[in-house]
Formats: sequence, structure tokens, C-alpha cells
Amino acid sequence: MRSKHTRHLVTELAARLFDREFLKSGGLSRRTMQEIFVRDKWEEAFETLFPIKERLTCKEILELCRPELWALSVEPEEGWISFTYKFATHILYPDPEFDKKAAPYAAGALLYLNLLRFFFDEERKELPFNPYDDFELLSEEEYMSCDRAGEYGHFVKEFRNQYIYEMMRLNREATPFETLGHIAGVHYVAMHVARGLYKAGVPIDLALASGAAAGHDLGKFGCKPNERVPYLHYYYTNQWFTAYHMESIGHIAANHSTWDLELDNISVESLVLIYADFRVKQMRGADGKEITKIYTLKDSFDVILSKLDNVDEAKRNRYRVVYARLHEFEKYMRSLGVDTDLSGNPPVPEKPKNIVIQNSDQIVRSFVFLGIEHNIDVMHRLGTERQFGNILEAARSEKDWKNVRAYLNIFNEYSIHLNHRQKQQTIKFLYELLLNREGDIRRQSAALIGKMFADFNAGYRKELPANIPDPDEKTALDLWREYMTKLICPDYRLTLQQKRRIQNSLKFVLISALERSSEKVREEYFDVFMEWFDGTHILPFGESRTPVQRASVPGYPDRYMFSDDSLFYLLDAVFALPLELYKKEDCLERLVTFAVEQMNYPDGKVRIAAVRSLRILTEAITPEHKCYELVRRAAEEMKPDSMTMLFLQYRIFTNLRLDTKKQTEILYGNDVVSDIFLENLKSATPWIIKAVNIKLLADQVDHGKREHLLHICAHFSNLIKVSEQVGVRHDAGRALLRLAHLLTTDQRNEIAVELLKGLEVGEYEFSKYIPEYLGEFALWLPPEQLDDLIERLHVLLASANERIVSVALDTLGVLLECYARYPGRFEEPAGVAHERKIRLLGLILSCLANYREQVRQEAMLVIGQHVFGSEKMSERDKNDLFSLCSKKLLFLLNENKGGELSLYYRAATLSHVSRFMSRYQIFSGSVGLKGRYKVAFFPGTFDPFTLSHKEIARKIRELGFTVFLAIDEFSWSKKTQPHLVRRQIVNMSVADEFYVHLFPDDTPINIANPADLKRLKDIFAEEEVYIVVGSDVIHNASSYKKEPCENSIHSFNHIVFRRAGEDHPEDLYHRITGKVEELELPPDLEDISSTKIRENIDNHRDISSLIDPVVQEYIYHKGLYLREPEFKPILRAKAISFENVPCADDRVLTEIENTVLYAHPDAEAILTKISREKDQLIILRNTMEGARAVGFVSYRELKSEELFSVLRDMDLANAVRRRTSREVLMITGIFMRESEIRDGEAIRDSAQLLLVEVVTQALARNLSFAMFVAERGLTSKEVIFSLERQGFVRPMVGEDSEKRTVYMADMHEPLLLLHNLETTIKEPFASSAAVLEAIERNHKKLQLTMTKLYPGNLVLSLSSGIMHHRLVDRITALNDVPREHLVPRKLGENMCVPFGKILRGKVVPNTVTKTLHTDKVYEPDLQNYSIEPFPYYSPLESQIKTIKSFDRPVILVDDLVHKADRLQALAPSLREAGITVKKVVVGVISGYGRDLMQTFQLPVESIYSMPNLRQWFVESTLYPFIGGDTVRREDMKVAGLQSSVNMILPYATPRLTGCSREALFEFSACCIENARDLLQVLESEYRKQFAKNLTLSRLSEAVILPLCPDKGSCMEYDENLAASVYLENDLEMLGRMKEFMMQG
Repeated sequence: MRSKHTRHLVTELAARLFDREFLKSGGLSRRTMQEIFVRDKWEEAFETLFPIKERLTCKEILELCRPELWALSVEPEEGWISFTYKFATHILYPDPEFDKKAAPYAAGALLYLNLLRFFFDEERKELPFNPYDDFELLSEEEYMSCDRAGEYGHFVKEFRNQYIYEMMRLNREATPFETLGHIAGVHYVAMHVARGLYKAGVPIDLALASGAAAGHDLGKFGCKPNERVPYLHYYYTNQWFTAYHMESIGHIAANHSTWDLELDNISVESLVLIYADFRVKQMRGADGKEITKIYTLKDSFDVILSKLDNVDEAKRNRYRVVYARLHEFEKYMRSLGVDTDLSGNPPVPEKPKNIVIQNSDQIVRSFVFLGIEHNIDVMHRLGTERQFGNILEAARSEKDWKNVRAYLNIFNEYSIHLNHRQKQQTIKFLYELLLNREGDIRRQSAALIGKMFADFNAGYRKELPANIPDPDEKTALDLWREYMTKLICPDYRLTLQQKRRIQNSLKFVLISALERSSEKVREEYFDVFMEWFDGTHILPFGESRTPVQRASVPGYPDRYMFSDDSLFYLLDAVFALPLELYKKEDCLERLVTFAVEQMNYPDGKVRIAAVRSLRILTEAITPEHKCYELVRRAAEEMKPDSMTMLFLQYRIFTNLRLDTKKQTEILYGNDVVSDIFLENLKSATPWIIKAVNIKLLADQVDHGKREHLLHICAHFSNLIKVSEQVGVRHDAGRALLRLAHLLTTDQRNEIAVELLKGLEVGEYEFSKYIPEYLGEFALWLPPEQLDDLIERLHVLLASANERIVSVALDTLGVLLECYARYPGRFEEPAGVAHERKIRLLGLILSCLANYREQVRQEAMLVIGQHVFGSEKMSERDKNDLFSLCSKKLLFLLNENKGGELSLYYRAATLSHVSRFMSRYQIFSGSVGLKGRYKVAFFPGTFDPFTLSHKEIARKIRELGFTVFLAIDEFSWSKKTQPHLVRRQIVNMSVADEFYVHLFPDDTPINIANPADLKRLKDIFAEEEVYIVVGSDVIHNASSYKKEPCENSIHSFNHIVFRRAGEDHPEDLYHRITGKVEELELPPDLEDISSTKIRENIDNHRDISSLIDPVVQEYIYHKGLYLREPEFKPILRAKAISFENVPCADDRVLTEIENTVLYAHPDAEAILTKISREKDQLIILRNTMEGARAVGFVSYRELKSEELFSVLRDMDLANAVRRRTSREVLMITGIFMRESEIRDGEAIRDSAQLLLVEVVTQALARNLSFAMFVAERGLTSKEVIFSLERQGFVRPMVGEDSEKRTVYMADMHEPLLLLHNLETTIKEPFASSAAVLEAIERNHKKLQLTMTKLYPGNLVLSLSSGIMHHRLVDRITALNDVPREHLVPRKLGENMCVPFGKILRGKVVPNTVTKTLHTDKVYEPDLQNYSIEPFPYYSPLESQIKTIKSFDRPVILVDDLVHKADRLQALAPSLREAGITVKKVVVGVISGYGRDLMQTFQLPVESIYSMPNLRQWFVESTLYPFIGGDTVRREDMKVAGLQSSVNMILPYATPRLTGCSREALFEFSACCIENARDLLQVLESEYRKQFAKNLTLSRLSEAVILPLCPDKGSCMEYDENLAASVYLENDLEMLGRMKEFMMQG
């Protein structure tokens, strides 16, 4: 009896052999298979074979199936193993001749392959995986999320269907080669590291990596006998993938040569494959068989070198370059935690060390890793057709020319790695850009078209089999021919101007393509261009053109059809191309003949173009040349009708060695300069005439006519600034530079000033061409004048106009790039020249810190192209600059990442830097920065960072220190700008200062905390650390008054700054045991203070003498420091208090009779009733007037059985019982002093305060229903109004008596409204009577509207002022300090840490108060949100570390705990940081919130407690522009106004359920109307105060934290309009919903 497993295996085998598709492929019938398949035989064989203990051989399997094979055919001559291997290779690479010969054995081979597949499948199940014997391909679940999932699925299918694995196993036994071991090993290594990269978050396509690795050497099986497999297998690999439409995988698989690494940018999938292929090598064993082994990278490099014969130094260097790249990539992978050792124990991912505290080697390493990271990112974005299409469409739809240029830079940097389809798409897009109105965009696009044609088949060119044409070359040539036609003869539907723009680009395409191409490709491309001169092309002519008879020339047709423009631009291209291209005899003859024929063309432009091209061509014609007579005759027959033509004739005569006496006399014997000036400045003069005239003017100077030199140069500078044709600008610029050395010093300065004025105009379409020439020209100025020009450029960098900043920055880039020429021109100390060079670099770097993204992008472009990518600057000079700026540059590149375009700019810059580093390290030595061994730690609030601070930093640096500026958060009483705003200001201020850095934000150092100071020592363990402080700090700071201890501030070295002439006690430093160095602040900087800066900002004055000019622009742009106090306000006790009176005795009754009820007509009756009913009282007292009573509320609690006896109405009693079975709060009266209301004293709306107090106390006692029952005549209108605003309603049942006033409210699930608007307005507006009146009026209106949401339910309105007052009482009591501010200050042991919106920007008396700035940030769809740092504040982790550094127990404070989102986010981090939470104090806590606090194990106290809470609202968050919740958006629509959402219509669906649409509509309308009304009052008050409009750009002057309602990423705001205008519009939009909303 066979085992069940055996029977199952045989059944499985039978299923495969009887499969219809298999039988069909082998030409077998089912009957034939039934005859040869003997089930018992296989069951018997399987009983002994299974379970499989070791790998099966093909030979063993062959022995099992010989009878079946014999039944199908005789055995092939070479045996079944060898034949079946060849048969399998021809499945991949079909050969009709082989198929014909193999036909008799085909069925047997297919049967054998099918059996091999069955056995290998079973082997795979039972034996452990071996990386040299098998493949772990991706599962469908793994690859379906990949971009190339479709291709990979197809690959897996073909890999199996074509018996590729079985073929490799046969190869192992049929040949001496171990191809399977190598391919499988490469796949194993590649996927091992690829999965590690994927896990680390690197954007790698696992499907692409797996398919390419498993198929990278399939071409070896396609190579024919005697073909060189190592060189040709790339071709065959690509052929197989292309045949089965897997181009993406094939592109990676076929380009895995080591030399492919010589390309600067390749995809991560290619890197992984080349890395794996480099490490998996084969050696011959003693038996001659190949042995596969996975080597380390270094060992593999040694193996490669040992195998190579005759390795010269050049080839060795090539290997060093590619090895270095792989070595860097491996280090990068290891830093991410990738297991490159393949040990199964991956290294722990490295936590990046902050850049500013890295040493030289670490900086270089970080540059390398950052370059790799950006290369991977960009190549990933370009990798897929979809992503590439998105980039192309983004570029196509871009309107800003600078952003278009950014995309062109991307294509320029990465185009070589695009596949052919992508290159064709890109060339098509670039051709469209030839219509762009910007001349330099057209030039750059044209040059890039040429580059892409030159690089169309670029890379390491793989060898082709003999007699096989290169299909890629044919594709490129056909495409080139097509675009030559498009460039010379644009579409007839285009306008004349558009056609000319395209045709003018012809020469730039040609120059770019022919300069970059290989010699073979250059000849092919040039031959295509020359076809346009052989008479085979018919050039279309326009409506105004006429056929022209050409001169009769042997071999050319007699008649052509030309358009004027096509002829003109063909001749222009001939003039522009290098002369060496025309050296071929037939080319020169054809071009000369063509040009001569056009010399008498009717169109004057064509005639000039023909003569100008002859001027170039004749340079190659000798008297012996067969064209000499033709040209001589044509030149002599010329009849010049202008100086321009005469000059060209003169140049041709000169080239032909003819007599030029006549032309010389006219050109140089007369004053022709003025006429040329006039002609050049005419807009109607064709640009080609201007271009020739520029040469003519320069030629005048060359012939010694110096009297017009200054005017000629001034003329050139004018042409650079105003010429409409870009080519003329560049011709004038080059001519100006050629003549610069002939000018006197004053003349040079005059020209430089004129060019500089062109920059200052701000008209970018004119000024953008100036930097290229001003930068080089300025280097002819003497030192003093050059320094003045550099200073003026520095001033321009602070301009509000981004275009002016850009051209100034470009000019600085050219100055620095060409600066090496300068020291030899003028005598000055080498140190001075070097300092100027450093300053130029610093000014460029300063723009990397600019707050405007476009300026940062321009800076990256300049650093990339003009510095590290420059061909003019020597490698040694680059290294000097890199040594100085590497740390600063790396920091700045990481500091402000910007958007996607900035990513591309940064990637291009890093590519330039990486190329420089790679070249220098291999050929010149190591790169790195110059370190210093003394560190100055300079802590400060820096609010803001002033020129005084900057000068202190400079002075310390000049003493040999590296200065670290630490923006601390320990001056907790100051009302500072957000941390990241101050950091940005400091960064902008010192970006141009080398050896001055920002200390890491994630390591707060409190100089009063020895543990922090020890951490500081550890960070700079190799350096000598000094603390920088002012002498006043040592004199006054508590940290210096403490007793010294280990690591205390006293043990540190100090640099002490003091003011000039300042006296200080002799014992000031006696406790400091470290070194002390004293420095004195310059007198001119002593008066700079934060107070003075704030005063000037409030008055919109210039403050560039107090702070850096760029910072000034930033402050005014963002609206910072306006109406901002320097210190946080200390919370004072409110003017009220509440007293609970359980039982009113005679004393109490007498007091209220003489105060609250004084002169009240019913005072006696009220007091009698209180006494008789034994009502409880809550008395409201004015603490500012000796605790005088100003109002009271009387109430009692009723049990269910008491209801009827008290209410005396059965229906009413039953109505209450239906609502609740618990005790009921019955309010019997609310009374206030009439004068308190009438006179408008400090206590507003007393009735509201009393009602809220009695209700909240009842809620705390779990009461869920409230009634107001009082004699009708005893209830004032104010009390009735207060009841209605809190949601109390008249009952629908009961007697309608004139005797009583009855209201009731369900308190089971109240709505909560926090009234906090006063806290959102800045002074002086917060104290304005009109503003306060509007706030109160709007609040009452909102209350009434909210009562309609859930009629009859309690709407509880809590005053933030009262809550703050009570919180202060609670916090000061917990901290054991008085609630009134003490002078001198005496602080409690604990610190107060508000973490929500409450108490933000306030200080609790006598308590260290430090806010944890958190924010709820919604995703744009509003479906999800997260708790994050408030905008412009440090990450929450850093803020928590700062709290920890105070080294005090913490009292956490928030307004409400219900869902406790913020606390849930913070609690784990607080616990992890080891911060002791003494208590959580909140304004309101719900029952759910209390449960949550127990789960957090945090003790909690609250001012108000509410068991159930339906919903809560903070009033300010309901009002657009004044408050709201943050919405995640990359960009602000208005500077300083964060995108936000208010949970009302029409911005969002209100988060309320169970209420009517009508109520939601009215609620939303009320909120917008209230916001509008309040803003209109603010706008009016602002106008009165400052005589200006309160626009969106100025809203931060009146509102503390203004926000901007988010309306999508495409909608824009006009910052010059008022916020109320937008709210009027929003009300209109809401009104459109009214009909729908009223139906619900």
C-alpha cells in the first residue's frame, strides 16, 4: 500500500503531464501520454525518492524518465541532457534552423523539462533555500504594490513557462560553467539589500530589482558559439526582455556593467544590481569547474584586478572610481541598517549626528550620503512612465520661467538615464519650449535638445554581434532627421514670430549635439544637416515669398523653392558652427556655393547672413582651393550698401588675401562709430546687423581708434541691458569683456556702475543677462571699487524684489567663479584678496538661508554651476572653498527643504559637489574642512538676533573659536517669537559667517542645570569649551549665585562681554574656576536693544542699522514683533469671587439686603422666602471693593417626590419626572445690583456668571435637570435673557399663570461654549470699549443660536477669564506660592506647563511657566488629524527635552479634558523623558476624560466637572481669521497666516449629530456674521489709530494668532483686502445653501 503522500505526488505529476497546454506545446495526444505514463512505476519510484534528502541532479531525473523518453523518440546523439539544454536555450532565443533539426526530439525534450520542473518544485519544498541553487522570487502579495507589478508578473510567468530555471540546472551539468550559481547569487544579494533598503524607507521598486537581478545574465544563453560572451550577453539580455515587452526590467538588467557606474546618476535598482554583480564572482576549482562565491566588496575588487591582464594606470583608475562609488553606496546602506554582510543580523540604523557637531570626515560622509539619497529620490521620480509623465506635465503647465528653468536643469542633469521613449517625450516638450517668450529658456531648451540627441544612446556602449545593425542608432538618426525638418521648416500654422523663434534655435541645437557627440555620431548628424544644401529638400515659402532662381552650378538643380527665414537661419547656423566641421572637401564646397548663390537674394537679411557665413568659410579656403575663384569673384562683385556689408567684405578680402585698401580707407579713415551707435539702437534694425556691427565697433578699437573706447563700451553695456535679441546681448557682453582691459580705472568703474544700475531696475527680462558679464567685468576694477560693488550687491540681496536678489546673486556667483584671475591684476596683500573671496562665498551661502524659496533655489543653482560645477575654477580652488564652507553648506541645504522643485535644485547641486569630491579624492587627495579646537557656546533668547550679537560672534571667531549660537527657551518670562522663527532669523544673520553655527535644537542646554552642562562637555569632548555671557548675567543670574558643584557653570571657561566703561565688582568672577576672557562691546553697538527694535517696528521704521537687512525684510514681510510686549503678562486675580452659603443666617440676609437688594421694592418678600424655604445661596463678590456682594442666586435640590408639593402642578411635575429620576436643581431667584449693571463696572453680565456657577456646581453633583421657578414680578429681563441664552425653555405643560416664571433645561448632555475672544485680540484693541462691546454682543447672539441646535438642552457658557482666575488659584496653591506677584520674585518648586490653548503666552504668579506648544493639525480632507508642534515651534520631542532641562516637577494645564488628544500624544513622551508630573489641572473635565486620566495614571484636578458632555466649542475657533484648527498645507496663502478650518459651513460639515439642518445653517451663519462684525470693528479702530486699513497682511497687528480659512491649494487670497470682505463673500456662498439646509 503506497503512502498517501506518494499517491498525491503521482496525481500531481499526472495533472502536469496531461495538462492540455503542455500536450499541445509538445505535439502529444492524451492517448500517447496515457500509453507512456505508468502510475505504478512512478509510485514505486517516489516511495524511495521522497522525502528528498539532497539536491537532485538532472541526470538522476533523466534515469527515472528514460523509458518515457524512449517511447517518444530515440536519444539525441549528444544525449538528452545536452540536447535538452540547447533546446531550452532556443525557447528563449528561437532559431528556425535549430527548430527544424530538433523537431524529432522536441516532444521528449519538453517532457523532460516538465519533469525537471516537477521535481525541482518538490525539491524546493523539502530542502532549505540555497542562494547558489535557487531563486526566492517575490510573491504576488509582495509585488502587487510595486510600480512595475505588471511587468514583473509577466516576467515570473515567462520565467516559468520558458523553463528558465530548469535550463540553468541543465547548464550546470551540460557545460563547465556555473551560470546558475552566479545569477542566483546575484539575485540573493540584490534582494537581500533591496529588502533592507525598502524597510529603511528608500523608494526602491522590489519587482524591478528582482526581475533585473534574476534576468541580468540571461543573454549568456543567447550567445552563439565563438561569440565573446562577457561583451555580448548584455545585447542578448536586452533582446529577450524587449521581445517580451519588459522594457523597464530589461533596461536595468542589460545595463549592469561595472562601467555603467561611470554615469553620475543611476537608479537605486541599477545600483543594487551592479553592487550584487560586483560581489558575486566565480573561480575555477581543481576539477576545472566554476565555483561561485559571494565576496566582500574589497575582496571582489582585488579578485577583479587579479584577473585583468596588462592593466594600465588609466584602467586601474577607472576601476577605482567605480569601486569608490560602490563602497560609498555600501556604507550608505549600512548606515540605514541594511545587512550587507548577509549575516541575518543587520546593523542598527545609525542615528544621524547633527551636522554642526560633525567632524571633518563625518561631514564628507554626510555629503556623500545626502547625494546618494537625493539621486535615488530623483531617479525614482523619473523612473516610471506615470511619474515621469507627471513631471513633464508639471513642467509644461509651469508659467514662471524660473521654475521652467528648474525643470530644464532636471532634464539636463538626469536625461542620460531616461529610456528612449522618455527621451523622445522630453525632446518633444523641449521643442514646444522653443516657442517660449524668454530667450534664455529657448536657448537652454535648444541646447538640451542637442544634448539629448548626443546622449540618445549614451552610457557604456555595449558590444553588438557581428553584422547586427544598432537599432538604437537608427532610431536616433531618424529622430534627428525629423527634428531638423521641424527646426528649419516649422509648422505652417504657427505665427511668423513663433516660426522665427524655432528657426533661431537651430544653431544652438546643432552646436550642442555636435560638440557632445562621439566622432561617428557627429559625422552622421552633420551629414543629415548637410542634406539641406544638396538640393534634395524643398523649403516651403510663405505667402509673401516668391520662387528665386539660383545661379547655375554643375550638379545642382536649376530651381529651388525657399522661404526667406529658412534660408536665413540655415546660413546663420553655418556661421555659428565650428569651422573644423567644414574641413571635408565636399562639405566646404557645397556650403560655399550655397552661400555665394544667396549673396544677391532679394531679402537683405539673407544677403547679410550669406556674406557673414562666407566670412567664416573663407578662413578655410586657400588660393589653391577649387572654390577660391568663385568666392573671390563674388566678393569683388559685391556692392556694399552699408557699413555693415562693407565690413564683412573687408573681412572676406582679408581671409582671401586680397587688397583691402579701399575698404580700410572708408572703415578706418572716417568716423563711423556714431552712425553705428544710431543704427544699433533702432528697434527696426535686424539683429544680424547689430551682431556684425558689434564686431565692427570692436574692430575699430583693434585698429587703434581708442578715442571712442569709452563710448563703445558704454554702447555695449546698453545693448546688454536693453537689446530685444538675446544673441545681440551676448555678442555685446563678450565684446565688452574683450575690451575691458583697455579702459582706464575710472572708465571701468563708470561701465560697472551702469551695469549695476541695470540690476537694480528689477525688470528681470532685461537684467537677467547682465550678471554673466558684470561679474567678469567687475574683476577689472581696483580693490576699493570692487569692494564697493560687492557691498552694493550685498544690499541688493536684501531687496524685497526676488528678481533683484536673483541677479545680484548670479553676479556674485560669476565673481567668485572667475576670481582666480583677480589677484594677478592688482597689487594687494594676499590675505586681503583671500578675505574678499571668502566674503563672496559667504554672501552666496547667505541666500541659502533666505526665507524665500526662489532665492534659495537660485543660490543652489549658483553654488552648483558657478562653484563646484564650474569649468573655469580649478579643483584646488574648489577644495579650498569646500574646506571652508562644507559644514555650513551641508547645514543650509538641510535646513529649509522647500517643495519638489527645491528637491531638484538641491539634487543638482549635490551632484556637482559629489562629482567634485569624487574626482578630488581619487586624483588629488582627501577633502574636508579646516577644524578648530576651541568652542564658544553662546546661549541667548536672540529675540531678535541683532548686529550686536553678530559682532560678538565675529570677535570671538577672530580669536580662533568656533562659535555655537544656542537659541534657548529658558527665559520663560519673555514673550518671545516662536523658536523656529528666531532660529530662521539667526540663521539668515550668520549664514555668511564661517565658523559660526547654530547649536542643535534637539539638545537644549540650561546653564543652570549641571546635567545639561555635562552633556555639553561630552558633545565637545575633543575641544576646549567656553561659555559666552554678558557681565550682567554673571552678576544677576541665579545659576551663578548657586553653590558650585560638579559640572556646574562655575567650572567652565568663560568669554565675558561687557559694555565700554562698565564697572563691576572685583569679586564678580571669584566663583568661576575656569579661564575667563573679557571682551568689550563696540560703543556703536551698545545701544542696540530688543526694546528699541520693537519700538521701530511698531512705527514701521528702517531697522537695518540694528539687524541684518535681510532679517528686516523678513520681519516686515511676516509681520513679526508688531504690537508685541517684550514680557509675558502675569495673570492677576480677577475682581470676583463666589461664596457658597448652605444656610443663610441673619448676618448674610442683612448683608444682601444692604447691598444686592438695596432699595429693591420686594427685598423683604425675597428675604422672607429664602429664610422660610431654607434656600441655599451663592453670592458673587467684588474682591476689588472689599469683597462687596454684587449678586446672588438662591436654589435648592428637589427629590422626585417633592416636585408636586413645590411646583403645585401635576402636569409640570410629571414632565420633569419623564426627563429625570434624580434630584432636580431648582433655582428660585437670581438678583444683581442694579448699579452694577447700569454703571458697567468691572463685573459684566452678573446674571450669566451666577447662573453658570450654580449650574456647574449642580453638574459636579451629578444632577441632570434644572428648573428656574420664581415669582413673576421678582425676575428681571436680564435674568430671563441669561436663562434663554443657557438653553432654558418655558415648559409646554402646566398652568400659564401670571404669578410664576418657570424655565427648565436638560443638563444630561450639555453643550459647552468657552468664551475666550478677549484673549485673541492684541492691545490696544483688547481694551477698546467698541471691541469689548462687539465681543459681548456677538457672544450673546452665538449663545442664542446654539440653543436651537438641541432645544431644551443646557448650553453652558464658561468665561475664560473666570477659568483663568480659578486656575491661577489652583496652580499657586499646588505650588505653595501666593497668587499675587512677589517683588523680588520668589518661585515655587514646581513649574506650570500649559499644553493646549489656555494660558498660552501668560505667566502664573511666582511660578515658572513654560508652554508646550501643541496644535491639532487636520489633513486637507479633514478626516484625520494629529497632534503636532504649533507652527514655527520646535518638535515636541525638543520641547519636552527643554521642560526636562528645567529640572522641576511639572503641573500640566489645559482647558478641557474629554478625549484628551493632546495628553494622549504627550503622556508617553513625558514619561520616557523622566519628567515628574505632580498634577494635571484642567478647566473642565468630563466623566470620560476622568476615566482616561486614570488609564494614564496621572492625578488630575478640575475647575468644572461634567459627567456627560455632548460637544464643546471654543468660541475663537468658530470665527474665521480669528481662530480655528490648522490644516496641513505646504504653503501659506498669506504671509504669517496659517491655513485653518472652522468646523462650520461652508468650510466644513459641523461635527454635530441629531440636530436640524436649519439649526446648523443658522449656527454657521451666526459664526461668520459675528467674525465679520468683530473684524469690521477692529478695522475701524485700527483705521482710527493708525490711519491705515487693517488688511490681511496687517491682521497680525490686531489679532494675536490670525489664521486663514483653507479653501484648497489652488485658491489664493489678496493680502491687500480686509478679512471682513472675504467673510461677506463666504456668507454669500453660505446663502446659496439656504434652500437645501432649510429642508432638513
